[in-house]
Amino acid sequence: MDYLRTLDDILSNLPQGILVRCRDEILYANRAAAAAFGFGSARDLTDYRAVTGLMGTFVRPQKDPERRFSYFSTVDGDLFFADVTERSINFRGQQAVQITFNSPLHAADDMADSRTIVERYALAMRHAKIGVWDHDREAGSHFFSSSCREILGLPETDARTYLSVFEDLIYPEDRPLVRAACAKAFGERIPYQAQFRIMRPTGEVRWVSVSGTSIHDRDGLVLRFAGTVVDISEQKQKERELIEARKTALAGLEAKNRFVSGLSHEFRTPIHALMALPRILKEQSNRPELTDLVEASELAGEQLLSLVDSALDLSGIDSGTMDIRTNAFPLAKTCLTACDAMQARTLARGIDLQLDIDPAAQANFLGDEKLFLRTLQAMLRHAIERSGPGIMKMRLSAGENGHGTLVILQDVGAPYSSHEARSLFEPFSSIQTPDNPITQSNGIDLPLARKLARAMGGDVTIATRGTRNGAIQFYLPLERVASNLDEPIGAVGYMRTLCILVVEDNLINQRIIAVILEQLGHSCVIVADGVMCLETIQKARFDAILMDLHMPNMDGYQTTRHIRALEADMQVVDFPAMPIIALTADARPETREAAFAAGMTGFLNKPISIPELYEALAPIAAAAAEEPTAQNG
Repeated sequence: MDYLRTLDDILSNLPQGILVRCRDEILYANRAAAAAFGFGSARDLTDYRAVTGLMGTFVRPQKDPERRFSYFSTVDGDLFFADVTERSINFRGQQAVQITFNSPLHAADDMADSRTIVERYALAMRHAKIGVWDHDREAGSHFFSSSCREILGLPETDARTYLSVFEDLIYPEDRPLVRAACAKAFGERIPYQAQFRIMRPTGEVRWVSVSGTSIHDRDGLVLRFAGTVVDISEQKQKERELIEARKTALAGLEAKNRFVSGLSHEFRTPIHALMALPRILKEQSNRPELTDLVEASELAGEQLLSLVDSALDLSGIDSGTMDIRTNAFPLAKTCLTACDAMQARTLARGIDLQLDIDPAAQANFLGDEKLFLRTLQAMLRHAIERSGPGIMKMRLSAGENGHGTLVILQDVGAPYSSHEARSLFEPFSSIQTPDNPITQSNGIDLPLARKLARAMGGDVTIATRGTRNGAIQFYLPLERVASNLDEPIGAVGYMRTLCILVVEDNLINQRIIAVILEQLGHSCVIVADGVMCLETIQKARFDAILMDLHMPNMDGYQTTRHIRALEADMQVVDFPAMPIIALTADARPETREAAFAAGMTGFLNKPISIPELYEALAPIAAAAAEEPTAQNG
């Protein structure tokens, strides 16, 4: 038996690692094999499944089927590379397989390059905490790196295969998703990617992101499946926190919007009286000494209303409820309208507002006329507030071929500094001009102008160089369109007096609306709520209804639905539906949509604009000219 001890001594001292296995039992292992896998003694190598759990195949050379290049992991997680040879032998009377691991130091030069790559790869994976797994069905081996085992919660002694590990660890509710992703990757031969939950042997649930790729034979059978696994539990937790934070922020924003809308509604009701009553007094009074006081009251009301409207617009844009409607409109005429609306303010400050229009801009352009007008008005309000007496210029120009428009507004104040150009677009910032410390911005109009412009795809900027005075630039990518909007409007036909039912609960508003309708040549009947409205329309016929939306007993929405239901029950052929125009201090787009959804045919904001009311009633009066006059019973 001495020769056997001598042979054992020789094999034990060889630099190559040698294993002899019979099925899953290791019959023999020398010192080099034990050391390569990180075991203290060859006697610790008894179960071949523990070795295959640390093994992953790289390449099997076609010239030598018994040889393959493999990477391995020690029990401590270190990777090494070796040239492996397998041969069938008879070992102590048993049919066995001898496996020889040739050290890369004794392999060919190309093996040295491979080892460098593997070591660099292993270092990067360990630092990034990325687990590596490899399942080689052809070689009958599987491999989990130490990082992979740590992520999955697998002990080093766990010798299960790749498939059984994942099948056991995947969270039950996520298994259909993972199976579907695998089937898709294998069937279409594409990389595999999935995020799912696993339940570690300790019961802890973690989120992982698994990526992999597969190698197939000619028949489509998967020979090898390898990839990486990353623990993304912290990322998922942050995502959940962000979702909850977003929900909280949206809830707060919605509460703020409801508050602002309600506050705006409460503001507009008294403002309606503040603005309408001076107009009525001015028209009915013959005392010249009251004219200045009435005009000052009108101007104060307009300024207060503009602040409320601007605050509401800012709230609407921030909450994403800004409604943009595109149509063809006369660009130059809209600029003129904006300047005319500021006439009282400019006269009060001694400002001569001059409008210079490029001939190319005197056409119809496609865009949102109301938002364009509101942007110009916000710019003008800001410029007027920072200006003293003098000449203020607004220039409107159009780009080449009618693409794009530019409005430059030059005020009477000092040029803007770089600091002002940055800070004035922050909401509620207020900076005094150097030459006039008393005059300042309200901190709303310029931020509003920029937000409106950007909502339409344009921008508002401040020029800080090359100007003697402050200059604001408003660019909008509008396109000139062919339209008949510039054609002369023919004379409106004969319009008879209308009998209008006013449904309004506020006594002051009732009085104001009655006076305005009288000035327009119409008569009215006033009721205080929806219940009284339904009773009244069944006793008399009216040409139109001005309907407040918020009233006691029955609001405007419910009342309109009842009226439309009554009309449907009447089943009168060729009898037009009653025109119902909403009157409300709630200017939100969703309020307008709700009014039309209830069956209303028009929408007017409070405070009531006499031109807008006239425009809303004009087509009704023209259509009613051929109808019998309304008779009240």
